[in-house]
Order: sequence, then C-alpha cells, then structure tokens
Amino acid sequence: MIKSLKFIENNDSGTLDILLHGSKGGMNHSLMQKIFAECIKQGHSVANFNFPYFERGDESSSGDELIEELDTLKFVLNKCIANNYKHIRLIGKSLGGIVASYYLKSLNLDDQSKYSIVVFGYIKGYTNLKSFKGDIYIIQGEKDNYGNIKVVKSDFKDAISKNIYYFKIEGADHSYKNELKEPIFEDEAIDIFKRF
Repeated sequence: MIKSLKFIENNDSGTLDILLHGSKGGMNHSLMQKIFAECIKQGHSVANFNFPYFERGDESSSGDELIEELDTLKFVLNKCIANNYKHIRLIGKSLGGIVASYYLKSLNLDDQSKYSIVVFGYIKGYTNLKSFKGDIYIIQGEKDNYGNIKVVKSDFKDAISKNIYYFKIEGADHSYKNELKEPIFEDEAIDIFKRF
C-alpha cells in the first residue's frame, strides 16, 4: 500500500508513536524528521510514512473524507501491530492532525482509551476532537493563518476530554516560520513536544 514506511521498533517500549505529515511536506520534511528523532530519543517505537497522494506526486489529499489517508493510517497501525502497545500517540502536522482526528472519532470510547494526540498546527473546522476522551496536545503558532490559540480553544467548548493542553509559539505561522518564511520556530515546537 505504501512504499515509504519507516518503522523503528523498540521491544521494551509500551508506546507507539505514529507520525502523520502535513499536506505540503512529507515524512522527510524537516519538522517531521525532528519529531521522528525525538520519538526515538524518548525510547518509543515510531512509524513515519508518506500518504499515497504524496508518493504519487499529487497536489492534495484524496478529498474531504480522507478515505485513502484513513486507510493508510489503519494499514500502518496494523503493520506496526499497534494492539501490542499500551499507549498509541498519534502525532499530526496540520492535515495529519485532521486524519488522526477522523480516525479517533471512528473509535468507541473504550478503544480510545489507549490513544493520545499531538497536533502541530490545528485547523479549526476540520480537525474534530470533540468526541475524543484522551489527552490532546496542541502546538499552535501565534500567527497561524488557520487561527491562533484563542480560536483553537473556541473549537473545544463542548469537548469531552478533560486533558487538553494548548501551547502558543510567539511569532510563528502555521509552519513555524517567521515573517521571512524561515522555519526558525521548529526547534521551539520540538522543545515543547519533548515535555509530553
């Protein structure tokens, strides 16, 4: 199904991290590589991959329902034997956060209990985590064109999770870049991520 899957297995870890890239950059994007390296440092098993549309060189995902991306996520979870882990952390950048949210929404509350989610660049109106009961971590640029932390918080008014953590990066846009479009805030995003 996918050619790009990179899976580092740590048999001593009870945690599996699944990385889901954003729409414009695949698994080799600098932010995704930094997240991947940090997950390994934390001693977790970790999977990183490209969605099929990205492997084909298409401009965008499979459509609003993200059927191909959801099927790919399920394939990766199966390939990594996710059921053997006590905790599964879905780590999504932008589009990846949306895909992860759709997947979590499809699970019953009991199945959700072993999951948490980290979203780098939340997109209000598309990322849907209101019915997810696990831990939610949002790392948002202050100048994100999809909304700052205040906008993101408004999307969680009726959320059932009691553990939602918001982190703002001053001066950063949606891709953790400054006004000159340099990705100078990626390391700050990773420093925040290290705390989880």
